[in-house]
Amino acid sequence: MNARINAPLVIAVILLVVIVAGEAIVFTSGHQDYSTDVSMRDGEVSYDITARGSHVYDVISMKDSLDRPQEVAIYYDEDYISVVNSVSVAVGGRALDEKYYVEQMVDTLMLRDISNVRIVDENALRIVMDRDGDGVAVVCLSGSLPKSVYNGTADSPVLKWISSGGRLYWAGNVIGQYYSDGQTAVDCGLSASALFLGTACVDTTDAKVHDVMANRFRDALSMQNNDTLYSPVLLQLPTDSRALGIGYTDGQRASVTFVGLGDGFVCIAGGDYSNFQRIDLAQVLAAGIGPDTAVVDVVHGSVSGHASGKIPAGDHVYICIGGFFPVYGELHEVE
Repeated sequence: MNARINAPLVIAVILLVVIVAGEAIVFTSGHQDYSTDVSMRDGEVSYDITARGSHVYDVISMKDSLDRPQEVAIYYDEDYISVVNSVSVAVGGRALDEKYYVEQMVDTLMLRDISNVRIVDENALRIVMDRDGDGVAVVCLSGSLPKSVYNGTADSPVLKWISSGGRLYWAGNVIGQYYSDGQTAVDCGLSASALFLGTACVDTTDAKVHDVMANRFRDALSMQNNDTLYSPVLLQLPTDSRALGIGYTDGQRASVTFVGLGDGFVCIAGGDYSNFQRIDLAQVLAAGIGPDTAVVDVVHGSVSGHASGKIPAGDHVYICIGGFFPVYGELHEVE
C-alpha cells in the first residue's frame, strides 16, 4: 500500500464517519433527554435545565420578542424553478441542494422544540398567504417565490401577508429579485428588493466577515454563519425602519437581518447555502427574535444532569443546550 497516496482518503473517510455519527446522535436525541423550565418571581426568572450528559448552555432573556409560531411552512416545489448558486461540499458529502436543505431544516427546528412544521408546495403556499399572517412563519430557501404569491409588484400576496403579521425567513439570493412561473425565472432586478425592505439596499458583494455585532445575540445564540452576501446595508434602510442586524458584520451588513413590514417582518440569512446558515436560521426562528427584539441579559453555564439559576425578566426566555453543537433549545414566555 502506498501510504502517501491513501492517507488523505483514509482521513476523509474517518472525518465523514465522525460527522455522520455526530449528526445521528444529535437528531436521534429525543425531548425526553433534555428539558427546560422557567418561573417568574419578583422581576427575576428562575430556570431549570435537565440534560443527558455534560453540555454548555445559554439562557437569553429578551424584550419585545415573539411567541413561538403557531405554524411553520417551508416552501419547496420541484415544479417551480429555484434561483440559487451551487455550493461545494466536503469529499463524500451529500450535495447541499435545496431538497436536502429543506429536509435538514425540519430536523434542525425539531431540536429547538419547533415540531409544527410542514413542507408546502406552490398551491399550499398560496393558501397560507391567502390567510392572515399573524403567528405564521414561512421559510423560503429557493431564491424565488412562485408567481401566484409574488409577481414583482406591490400588490403581491406575499407582501400583504407579511404586513398582516407574517414572518418570512429568507435565504439563497436577493429577496424580491426573482419570481418563478413554473420552470421559468423572471428577473425583476435588484431594485425589487425595495418592496420588502423599503429601499433597494441589498449588497451582492460576497464577504466572509469576522467582527461581531455588539447586541450580544451572536454569543447568546452561538451563531456560526459569517457570510453577509445578499444582506441589506443597514444604514441605507429608511430611517423609520424597524430593523435589527445580529451575528457577524462587515460594518455595514449583518449575517442575519430583520426588517419590519407592516405588522410582520422579513428575516434574511446572508450567504449561499451552508450548514452554518441553516443552523442560524433555525436558531433565530425558534428563539422568537424579531426586528424590535433586544437582549435583557444572558447567562452562560454548564450542565451535567441538572442545572438551575436566575436571570432578569423580559417577555421571553430562550434556553439552548450545547453551544455551537446544539442538542436542544426551547422558548418560554415569561408570565
